[in-house]
Amino acid sequence: MGLQLIRVDDRLIHGQVALGWSRARGIDTIIAVDDKVAKDSFQCSLLKMATPAGVKSFILDEDHAEENIKSGKYDRKKVMLLVKGPRTLLDLLNRGIEIKEVNIGNLCSAAGKEKLLSHVYADEEELKLWKEISERGVKMYAQTVPDSSSADFNEVLRKL
Repeated sequence: MGLQLIRVDDRLIHGQVALGWSRARGIDTIIAVDDKVAKDSFQCSLLKMATPAGVKSFILDEDHAEENIKSGKYDRKKVMLLVKGPRTLLDLLNRGIEIKEVNIGNLCSAAGKEKLLSHVYADEEELKLWKEISERGVKMYAQTVPDSSSADFNEVLRKL
């Protein structure tokens, strides 16, 4: 058990994630990792409200996420780990968190961001981070919901 799904989605916990992926993977625990959000009690409350009944959620900064994961606190749980973008994902890799496969969800359009897929945008810095993650052997696929088609994100990056 432990980390069943690692997902990058700039919305963190929301209907699509909370219901679709939790049900599809039998998730009983959601961990959202974001240093800024973890310090904002209002944002934490909103994310907890979006968590489905029967699923526990934790909104943690990177330090606490690392500590809890490495201590084995979630080893007997079916965990979905959520981060907003590639920076946090790479930080967790650099902290020694084992990440073999990543689901890429929604990463919104914004000024200076290039469209990589219909629901995935990245700026120059994020693109470098994604490529570094890919070079470290992490298998990445882009898929919004469990019953939608997926795209090999490593292949998308190789073509850029």
